[in-house]
Amino acid sequence: MDADTKMLLALGFVGIGAVAAGMLGIVLPAGERLAAGLALVVGAGIGVIALAIGTQVANDVNDSPDGYANVFLVAAALGLLGTLVSLVLLWRRTAAERAAPPASAPSEG
Repeated sequence: MDADTKMLLALGFVGIGAVAAGMLGIVLPAGERLAAGLALVVGAGIGVIALAIGTQVANDVNDSPDGYANVFLVAAALGLLGTLVSLVLLWRRTAAERAAPPASAPSEG
């Protein structure tokens, strides 16, 4: 796989994570929607850590564009994985709130 394809795939991973967080945020209860954005923060943090480690390794091994494309692809994949795991944890944490019947308005009388 050439460097351009790796970069395209890596950016696709980032986009998939953003779409997944947005879609989950839509179906979460109103008070929990912002938490879906935190899953993106987790994924971005993991990706940045992977980039920091990977660029150091790639710099030591070979200083080629293909090596850095590999690093970015792996970092994006790890970031996507972190985002998806965070979204699953959020979905499970809010299960009870989603399953509860909506609170009815108090009757006047």
